[in-house]
Amino acid sequence: MKSYPIGIKIIFMVVLVLTFLIPINVFAKSPFYIEFKPGIYSPQSSDLDDVGFNGDIALGYRFSRNIAAEFGIGYFYTEYEGREEFDMDVYPVTLTLKAILPYKKWEFFGLAGGGAYIVSGAFDDDYDYHHHHHDDYYDDYYDDDDYDYDVRLGGYLGAGIHYNITRRIYVGVEGKYLWTDKVEFDDPGVKFNLDGIIATAVIGIKF
Repeated sequence: MKSYPIGIKIIFMVVLVLTFLIPINVFAKSPFYIEFKPGIYSPQSSDLDDVGFNGDIALGYRFSRNIAAEFGIGYFYTEYEGREEFDMDVYPVTLTLKAILPYKKWEFFGLAGGGAYIVSGAFDDDYDYHHHHHDDYYDDYYDDDDYDYDVRLGGYLGAGIHYNITRRIYVGVEGKYLWTDKVEFDDPGVKFNLDGIIATAVIGIKF
């Protein structure tokens, strides 16, 4: 059985406990909202390079003035530069809890969450590694633009600020640090994590 890092286990336990501690009767009082979050992903792993685009869409529920939860889907891009080079697309599916401190038209918040990270790697025989290693294993194993996939759990902590332009529309910024378990592709020796900084703008609409 695979063992996940203690930091990720703690984050998921906190999210689970807080979810069950929220009173059920607040569901009738709080609005739904949607957020669009364009920004960047900056990998902190030594095997990854290239600050890439990050984009998320989150559907949220405001349980009270101080607590909200969000279900999100997203995308970010990075590049592996270890024993060979290839591009990667990552698709997160996440759950986030927010603790919010409203002040006039401003809202300051901290967040914790986690989810599944679907990773797609595009292997290309035109990379330098394959030009310098002409053995049958790699020629047979990878055709041009071969893809490999993996799914790993990850957790994150972060903070942000919103400004309410109107009663329904708000803007803001958000930052978080992501930790994940190691991604493993079929190519021997290709293992890495997606640890990194995600910084986004926020455009929100309350229903």
